[in-house]
Amino acid sequence: MLGPSNRLTLIEAMRPPAGFHLESAVAVTFTLNLQSLLAVPAAFTLAGQDDLGEDGGGARPVELVHALRANADKLTVFSEAGHISLPPPSRAFGFLERAVVAVKAPRGGIVHPKVWVLRYQEITAAEAENAPERRLRLLVSSRNLTFDTSWDTVLRLDETPRSGGAMLKAVGDLFAGLLDTTITNPSQEHRARVGSLVEALETARFALPDAVDELKVHVFGLSDNRDDPFPEEPERAMIISPFLADGFFNLAESASNGVYRGPVDTLVSRQGALDDTCHQILAGIGDKRIFDDGSAHEASDPDDAGDSPTPRRSRFLSRDDPGRPLRGLHAKVFAFEKGNRARLFVGSANATRAAFRNNLEILIELEGSTGQLGIDRLLEGDDDQPGLSTLLHPYHRSPEKPSDDGDTTDLDQIRRKVAHLKIEGTVEKGGAGGHDWTVTYRSEAPLPEREDIRINCWPVTIPGHKRSVKAGKPLEERFATSLERISGFLAFELLHTGGGQQTGFVVPVTLAGVPEHRDRRLLKALIGDAKRFLRYLLALLYEDSPAAGLEGTVRRLTDSDDGSGHSAIGVAVLEQLLRTMRSDPSKLAGLHPLITDLGEDDALPPGFAELWDGVYAVARGDSPPRRSEAP
Repeated sequence: MLGPSNRLTLIEAMRPPAGFHLESAVAVTFTLNLQSLLAVPAAFTLAGQDDLGEDGGGARPVELVHALRANADKLTVFSEAGHISLPPPSRAFGFLERAVVAVKAPRGGIVHPKVWVLRYQEITAAEAENAPERRLRLLVSSRNLTFDTSWDTVLRLDETPRSGGAMLKAVGDLFAGLLDTTITNPSQEHRARVGSLVEALETARFALPDAVDELKVHVFGLSDNRDDPFPEEPERAMIISPFLADGFFNLAESASNGVYRGPVDTLVSRQGALDDTCHQILAGIGDKRIFDDGSAHEASDPDDAGDSPTPRRSRFLSRDDPGRPLRGLHAKVFAFEKGNRARLFVGSANATRAAFRNNLEILIELEGSTGQLGIDRLLEGDDDQPGLSTLLHPYHRSPEKPSDDGDTTDLDQIRRKVAHLKIEGTVEKGGAGGHDWTVTYRSEAPLPEREDIRINCWPVTIPGHKRSVKAGKPLEERFATSLERISGFLAFELLHTGGGQQTGFVVPVTLAGVPEHRDRRLLKALIGDAKRFLRYLLALLYEDSPAAGLEGTVRRLTDSDDGSGHSAIGVAVLEQLLRTMRSDPSKLAGLHPLITDLGEDDALPPGFAELWDGVYAVARGDSPPRRSEAP
């Protein structure tokens, strides 16, 4: 079940069932990478693609833009304020602005769950009499919405029409509570989407995974309730956690107020985390192992900042910079046995006191037989599935090494204060330097002030406009830009002038005054001019290779400039359209939704919509549209 060869990517887990499309989705993540979020709408639309990588993988450029346009407004993504990483500049992020909502934990910790609730709707003909079927899916992961190469867990649960199954009302309570933790007032669209899915979770039942007899949801941090979910007297216990803190364990007098009060037979973590754990605590644990998949690991501790000793880190990035990659172990698993029963907890919480006392966290409890969910099965596997022990090695304490890293605690505190500011943007017609528009970003409260820390900011779409802002005063910065580069994501950079450390992050900003036609202009700008669109279409029509190789074809067609004119490309497209109409009309049927939507957004070359309608009608066996007779 948790074997290293049983792999499922988050994108794969999001893909709709056959015959369904995404109706709506809500999510919460600690760290957010906007490039990763770009891939999410593609997962819903390009369900047939087998290779979606960091930049969309096998997705074709036009289709990826269409996926963004079709699905971005169906998403609500809550993310911990200050932990949206700096992306490369791209106008495509404009479609994601309304999807991202920054939040902060109500008890002073961090918002740390990684959860998706997705609702799919059956694809039916418009004249269908019955209402289309809807299905819910829950994803609970230890993985943030990033491109990290870390080892994580993903639990997928699908709604079932059968009686029995698990009820997940507590997940709905989590998202309802997140609406009260936002930095800015959530839009009515977000409130309606969350409310609808929360209501659906109150009665829906979900099929249990194989070998699981019972399932419970534990959410921590929304209230003052500190009820610990773990059994007090297990016969065996194993903890897998990349980050540790002495305050979690109750194995020594120095940790008498710890969270967990039972034995720990096996502890799996990172080398640095074990090195920083109290000798007395480790002495009470017989089997201590480190996770090693052979990759280099950059030790950073963003998950529980302030709860454990200062880690070894780069002197150029702050401790919890959202752009720092996570490698190696990142999964969180708590496994217990008593008699022939096993209880397995998976989710977001690390073995730290902050996870259970200050943070907002989620754990899913799975109960079954020790033969199926027990510790030996997890570690050693069976004849069909290798166990986790193939990636584990005995722990030996590292020699003490002095660290030359500067303290970045103050830098991270300033980042948190900046991210918690309520910032709004006002869009106005008219700009300087040949630009048609301006955006003014303002905050009511002043920026935090430190003499040794400099603050820069800029819209993510125009990094060349980076400027230093005045600390100790409310933010008020005006940027001249084009309509297509108006941005609801404001980038910040904090520089420690004494030690050279820095951190960068993005703050979602509510924009007022955005013209209604901005999305159409943005769509046309991303697709490009008529010549580029026709080259894209030519690549799609010529496709005979798997999706993984198509992106390179499109890139070569798009980037090449052989001097051929627009008319030459148009003739080639027309010829290939007619060939495809005769030889493979199903390919035209697959492209029809894309062409139709682009036509409705006025993003097609002049006259192409009429041409397409005629060719597609013949391909379907319909009578082509009548044309006016020439005089």
